[in-house]
Amino acid sequence: MRSPFHMRVASQRLTPRRARRGFTLPEILIVIVLISLLSLAAIPRFAIANGRRHMQSAKMRIAAAAATARAAAIQKGQQVRFMIKSNRVTVVVITPPKDTVKLTPAIPLDTLYNVKATGFTDSLVVNFSARGFALGFDNSTVITLTRSGVPTDSVVLTRTGMVQQ
Repeated sequence: MRSPFHMRVASQRLTPRRARRGFTLPEILIVIVLISLLSLAAIPRFAIANGRRHMQSAKMRIAAAAATARAAAIQKGQQVRFMIKSNRVTVVVITPPKDTVKLTPAIPLDTLYNVKATGFTDSLVVNFSARGFALGFDNSTVITLTRSGVPTDSVVLTRTGMVQQ
């Protein structure tokens, strides 16, 4: 004959016990649907923020290159050329026998940032005198930056060689 203790342990084992060791398929599908809905809402915001960041970076690159050209002209006492041609920004020192020495490598705005510089015809060439003044235009030059999906922005070069953003 079995003891009452033994019967109590046996009866506990005989009762159906449901052991959960994982998630059910409907639970997993609900989580996947929720994550995909959240990502559908978040991805366009990231794309817009990325475009704005690229536009700001291109603007800063142009402003830095123009400031570099002006500072180099003052420091070296020679003419320095700031140029945008085919969406490439370059700064070169113009030496007397019409040789040029590159101060900065060509910065491709279109491939780096997907930004196009407009506001001028084929190319923009600004020569800075040894005193830091921009030669070749009267008032100021506006460089307009465009990128799809982002508002346009601009950089203004004044005749005094200063950069306004």
